[in-house]
Amino acid sequence: MIKKKFILILFTSIFLISCSKNNKIIDFDISDLPKPKINKTVEDDNKEFIKSENEEFIKDLDNFPSKDNLLSKFKIGKKDPFSKGETIVNQFSSDFKLTGFLNTKKDNYVLVSYQGKKGSISEDSIGGSNTNLLPKGAKVVKIDSKKSLLKINFDNEVYIFQFKSF
Repeated sequence: MIKKKFILILFTSIFLISCSKNNKIIDFDISDLPKPKINKTVEDDNKEFIKSENEEFIKDLDNFPSKDNLLSKFKIGKKDPFSKGETIVNQFSSDFKLTGFLNTKKDNYVLVSYQGKKGSISEDSIGGSNTNLLPKGAKVVKIDSKKSLLKINFDNEVYIFQFKSF
């Protein structure tokens, strides 16, 4: 019963206070308040503390080599993508084109174009030795005119070209 009376008194007092006319204008005079003092010594102490901490960490760090120094140790691609040098690219298969076959009773010939030159090669053709229609060191391994195949050995790899007529 005492709790009910207490709760009733509490709610009625809150209700009466809230229903009273409020003065919504609040007038404070802050001109008499003292201005806060700026303490620069605390900031300076913090800066010195941060600097000393950074210096301790910097001493523990490893110095990494510069970008140019690091890149000079590795050969990665070309600086100029349109230049012909810097990286060795096997352009044999892209420059070499098989254009046709020519069969005689004695030999089989293949009509080719290589670096703007056109002509014929046979099974005894070796690039740089007896023909300029193959790169230096390239050798014809086999000419199969029935299957329209040409096999060339270049840099210890066998390249197979097939003639496709339209």
